[in-house]
Amino acid sequence: MNTIGLNLLNRDYYGAEAPGNPKWALGIADDILTLRGVVSARPVCIAEDRENCFVEGLWEADVVELFLLNPKTGFYVEFNLGPRGAWWFCSFNAPRKRATADPVQISGVKAQSAPSETGWDSTLAVPLSSLPLELAFDIGVTKGNINFCLGTPQQFITLADLGGGEPDFHKPDKWIALSEILGYGQR
Repeated sequence: MNTIGLNLLNRDYYGAEAPGNPKWALGIADDILTLRGVVSARPVCIAEDRENCFVEGLWEADVVELFLLNPKTGFYVEFNLGPRGAWWFCSFNAPRKRATADPVQISGVKAQSAPSETGWDSTLAVPLSSLPLELAFDIGVTKGNINFCLGTPQQFITLADLGGGEPDFHKPDKWIALSEILGYGQR
């Protein structure tokens, strides 16, 4: 994953400068979807944020998020990755309508992290075979978005233009083609 170029997201949801110069990378190799988030600012973490732990609530502190959407059905998934390598996954049938009452940990996911006093670098590797069938994952059809929640007070950073208003990343109608996200750094 380190050979994939990092992409800078330097403006928050309202156009203000984003803290820590957040950078992201997304790639697929050997049937593994890999998300990486790198931030050059002291990490803000929840206590439960520990490498390879499945933890809900990571969005209450620093986090990089990946959303993937089946645009034909509206079904989508959300991945969260914390500075210390904890991760979380949830599936949705519609915006903010969970597909199951409790999030289900999917198999084969691995996280790595390198937090320090001055920044963090976390990577999440997800086997494509672990993605829910309802997602019907297809690089040519699937849509998505990458977001960060950073700092105190939190600032919200998003790749897709979500149309303003109160920060809300659960706007699948505004997300962009996964093929565009994967080719972002090559434009």
